[in-house]
Amino acid sequence: MNNSYKDIRKHVDSIRLVDTHEHLPQEGERVNKIVDVLSQFYLHYTSSDLRSAGMSMEDILYIRDTKIPLDYRWAVFEPWWEKIKNTGYSRCMEIAARELYGVDGINAETYKQLSRKMMDRNKKGLYKWVLNEKAGIDICILDTIAENCEVDKELFAPVLRVSEYASPRNKKDLENLGKQFGNPIHNLGDYINLVKRRFDTLEGKVVAVKIALAYDRSIHFEKRTYSEAEESLNKVFKTRGFSWTPIEGTEYSEVVQDGPGREELLPLQDFLVHLTIQEASKRRLPIQIHTGLHEGNQNMVQNSNPELLVNLFLEYGDAKFDIFHGGWPYSSQLSALAKNFPNVYIDMCWMHIISPSRAISALDEWLDEVPVNKIMGFGGDYLCVEGSYGHSVMARENVAKVLTKKVDDGVYDIDEAKKYATWVLRDNPQRLFFPEK
Repeated sequence: MNNSYKDIRKHVDSIRLVDTHEHLPQEGERVNKIVDVLSQFYLHYTSSDLRSAGMSMEDILYIRDTKIPLDYRWAVFEPWWEKIKNTGYSRCMEIAARELYGVDGINAETYKQLSRKMMDRNKKGLYKWVLNEKAGIDICILDTIAENCEVDKELFAPVLRVSEYASPRNKKDLENLGKQFGNPIHNLGDYINLVKRRFDTLEGKVVAVKIALAYDRSIHFEKRTYSEAEESLNKVFKTRGFSWTPIEGTEYSEVVQDGPGREELLPLQDFLVHLTIQEASKRRLPIQIHTGLHEGNQNMVQNSNPELLVNLFLEYGDAKFDIFHGGWPYSSQLSALAKNFPNVYIDMCWMHIISPSRAISALDEWLDEVPVNKIMGFGGDYLCVEGSYGHSVMARENVAKVLTKKVDDGVYDIDEAKKYATWVLRDNPQRLFFPEK
């Protein structure tokens, strides 16, 4: 370890992070249930690696089930754990086990002790301890499903999820949307009013808008006319359900037919995405967009290439687009976009655990290619708070390594490297999401 790394790492470790993206449930939901290493550390990401290695979905659900004795579940899990311990996802969880709970990794000798320590800590104050005290995170941008985006404001700042209103499949979905948001939908005008009302209701409560439609479709959102969107919506309206009064002693039954095909829904969805960006831009809310790799297995990564978003960047010059996950594996393409478009920002949330080595090489390239004020260095992107901690450790390490290389190569001096570390890990997301602070 050379002296420049020690100096830069010490500074990096002192930075209070602004975490650009989390999926954490509220603390009360977490602490009110039984937890152990298998139920929490293998909720996602590591579970995708297990599935990729060949573990069945039935066995993955089995190892998470806390009603089954932990010993039984470990016996099913252990052979597969050996197959995925090499990955960034697994490294993240072992960091959490060691540094939060003081055990020597995750293995047959430690899993019971680790689970006991997790339960001992599973009480009010857990999130403050992990996020604020251990990870050094001041605030997390939270992708929440709470209807009114009510969160613990000391720890989280919420976003509005476009998926909550942009994916109706049938008439029943439209009825439910109208009831949920107090704005019945009978035509496209009503739908537009619902979206605008949603923004008005959440004014001052959310700090960004999140578009994660890449899990269902291509992220090329075409410009659609009112009539195209109206025709698509009418196809949804024509999908009617039917119900009948039950015979005494049976339950009420309702059947809803499947809606239009995915391609038929695209005009409406495209229209709503454009409307969302317009409303977000009016309110100076950044637009977070999922690009690159999908969580889970057997997805179509080509549908989330950030190059597919160019028409949005061109049309909405006043909007600020926070492009997620470094576009991985399309990191070089994203670099070109961020270099070319003033309204495009790179966000490394999730990226350090997808591939620590690729995160390092991408950041090294971006610092040569993209203005440094446009790079967001960390977002935990976890369902379990321990993962957010482990990811923060890996992010700090990667940023320190890249900046040390720049200093050793004579590109920056030590003071420049420290300044850029602070920008990437704190000041850049602070300016993007909290411009008035």
